[in-house]
Amino acid sequence: MCAGYDENNNDNAPSWSNKGDSEKRSDAGKECPDWEKLELPPAHILSHLTDAHCHPTDLDQAAETYDNVRLGGLASMATIPEDQERVKALSRDRPWLQPSEIGKGKGKGKGKGKGKDDRGVGVVACFGYHPWFTHQYTLSSPPNIPSKEDHYFSLFAPNSSKNKELLSTLLPYLPGPVPFDTFLEKLRTDLRTSLADGRLTMLGEVGLDGSARMRWPKKAKHLHPDSVKADEAQRDNYTKREVGNDQADDDWRRLTPFKVPMKHQRAILDKQLDLAVELGVNVSFHSVACPGPSLDTLISMREKYGIRFTNRINVDLHSAGGWSPEFWKQAERNLSNLYASPSIFITSRSPSASSLIASISNDRMLVESDSHDVTLSDRLVWAAAEWISRCKGWKLEGRDRHPSDPDDSDKDKVAEWDGIEEQGKEEEEEIDEKGEIVEVENKEIWTVRTLERNWLRFMKVIE
Repeated sequence: MCAGYDENNNDNAPSWSNKGDSEKRSDAGKECPDWEKLELPPAHILSHLTDAHCHPTDLDQAAETYDNVRLGGLASMATIPEDQERVKALSRDRPWLQPSEIGKGKGKGKGKGKGKDDRGVGVVACFGYHPWFTHQYTLSSPPNIPSKEDHYFSLFAPNSSKNKELLSTLLPYLPGPVPFDTFLEKLRTDLRTSLADGRLTMLGEVGLDGSARMRWPKKAKHLHPDSVKADEAQRDNYTKREVGNDQADDDWRRLTPFKVPMKHQRAILDKQLDLAVELGVNVSFHSVACPGPSLDTLISMREKYGIRFTNRINVDLHSAGGWSPEFWKQAERNLSNLYASPSIFITSRSPSASSLIASISNDRMLVESDSHDVTLSDRLVWAAAEWISRCKGWKLEGRDRHPSDPDDSDKDKVAEWDGIEEQGKEEEEEIDEKGEIVEVENKEIWTVRTLERNWLRFMKVIE
């Protein structure tokens, strides 16, 4: 089922009580589908979809798990230093090659240039540093690295005596500040190496989070107010009995009251976006509870770099950011290279989610799962595609009969198609002899074909 809306995740979203009857009626039939019960289409339809944002390396998943994925591609995100190598290894094992590299012997793909031994799902390597963990990085360089105490007290600037005391108590359990420039050089190397190897590559997951708070250090779990209660509850817990204390500790997460300042997040983000422009790689952008600062950041990149930003790279707003439909439209008008990828888990939290999806231009729409469990990827991406079709009023392959489908009584037979060739044909049909776009009234728009074309354009696989 779709996740419930948490108003703390989006300060700008209207509450359900503010939603008028007309808006409720306009959303009829556009509800988020039950992803757990939705019937999946034939595998060849799923193979035309790419999960634009997921975290498969968060779990240690067996190789055969990826063999069973029916999607065409996964954009595998990195968030912390340890993720970068895991993403690199996965993308090397199951590469998605740039079109110019197919058949050159780079990687194992020689035919379609995607997947392990040219079979199965292809992985887009995404390297980057998530805003949730930016408090661990200092913008200072050696030999001017601040002490642990100076770094955290300067960053969080606690006002109350209670918070000052808490930060002092937690200080011994916090990591020392690391110069972000160290990670930035590693990021440059990872991106360059992946590009040189001929693999599709992105910067992600990076961005801003207005609700980001430092996590309570696990080594200080015993100091948390509910630690005794939590330990008692876990003592008879199945997970703790079966997988051991280490796994149970991994599952323990609490937040401190210390918010990561937007100024610090922005400084870390700007360095990564500068690198994206330098190397010409697309961006998966995290934006939570800060639509204004997020748009300001992207517009500042446009002002700084001009067409090097707008024409050279594209930006995908992960889970559509929970932005309001009106704010999204404003962003679209300002940024010609901005896309959005709705997800079931995150986008559905907003009461205006269906209206937001409907407001996204047809050629800016992508789709994602935001899941770390690869076994759920097919179902979550298909559910999001189904939801998009409802909100946009589009036809859906496998649900509706396409003109190319076999003309017989078996409604389950769906014609296969070649993604790139199909896009070329559709483009030709929309261009007249003068080279101008022909506006076709009441033209049917097909969800999977549109999402596939948008992804290929987003990644500049096609023009």
